[in-house]
Amino acid sequence: MPHALLRNLRTWRQFRNDPPLITVELNKFALLNNLHAIHSLAPKWQVAPVLKSNAYGHGLEPIATLLDKADNIPFFCVDSYFEIKVLRGVGIIHPLLVLGFTPTATIVKNRYKDISFTIASLKQMEELWEKRVHERVHVKFDTGMHRQGILPTEIENVIKIASRNELFIEGIFSHLADAENENSTITGAQIEKWNVIAEIFQNRISRIRYYHLANSAGFGDADKMNANVGRTGIALYGMNSGNLPISLSPVLSMRSVVSDVRTVESGETVGYARTFTTQRTTRIATVPVGYFEGVDRRLSNTGSFLINGIAAPLLGRVSMNMSVCDVTNVPNVHEGSSVLIMSNQSNDPNSIENMAKKCDTIPHDILVHIPMHLRRVIL
Repeated sequence: MPHALLRNLRTWRQFRNDPPLITVELNKFALLNNLHAIHSLAPKWQVAPVLKSNAYGHGLEPIATLLDKADNIPFFCVDSYFEIKVLRGVGIIHPLLVLGFTPTATIVKNRYKDISFTIASLKQMEELWEKRVHERVHVKFDTGMHRQGILPTEIENVIKIASRNELFIEGIFSHLADAENENSTITGAQIEKWNVIAEIFQNRISRIRYYHLANSAGFGDADKMNANVGRTGIALYGMNSGNLPISLSPVLSMRSVVSDVRTVESGETVGYARTFTTQRTTRIATVPVGYFEGVDRRLSNTGSFLINGIAAPLLGRVSMNMSVCDVTNVPNVHEGSSVLIMSNQSNDPNSIENMAKKCDTIPHDILVHIPMHLRRVIL
């Protein structure tokens, strides 16, 4: 599958000179300014960007390329070995940490340099020791998230295995479950457990380089943590879900064009299942973007695009590759007019945050459904 993806990437590159109907715009300065702002919350730490899930829909290759030479980045975080193959295949040489589960057989076969794997169970630690694997690993502990991780009660077993010197334990980490909620008692309890774990390893295994607990929202409690690295995902891309005391700017916007304009009389219906009926003579515009391109179907009859700076409400169901909007009150709309599908201005009705609110979901959910094949343009 990774080889097929790389072939697809090469194929898509061949068509970069063709005028696209849809472009995903990435603001380089917003990305780097967000990184610096996050780092300001923990100036003694290093910051590890999270690039999993196609860099939260922004594009794995372009985001990694933009960050590859940034300062104070110890490693990029990805979810899978699949993403490692993609990044190494396009020339990214930065150290990488796989946060997700990697089968032991895959770790044994790894031939890429500067790769670290998450180990979240004693069973896998034992397997790797038995096979005399010398790969770098980060051992994950469960401090309260309860999805994966070794229990704190098993620390002595971890230290026993680590003392055999076969595995290079490069890092120790955990993950916060409720950091977005200020003054969360669960977060406080997790930090307390974490600090005990970190101190034990600092006293017993001096060669461990990285200690990391914080996700994006967790940077607000950086001064309470015994750590030297923080991981940032959604904040890096400009969404301040943890109400951090910094200014962040959304990195991504999406644009398309009007493909059709027509007038529909009062009493006519628009789209599948006839969910919208016009109450007046209505001028409508069709845009070649639908739920396949990342416009959530829950925005049907509730969302809007921006055309000539004016909100154009979506009419009827969002289709697979098309959406229809009301341009009765938008002047000078014609075939080829520019349409802002997703805005990088937080207050706009079609910002990622506001789209997520309309869909009763989180910005992550909107972003990760932007498909890889859409052309990314660096601004």
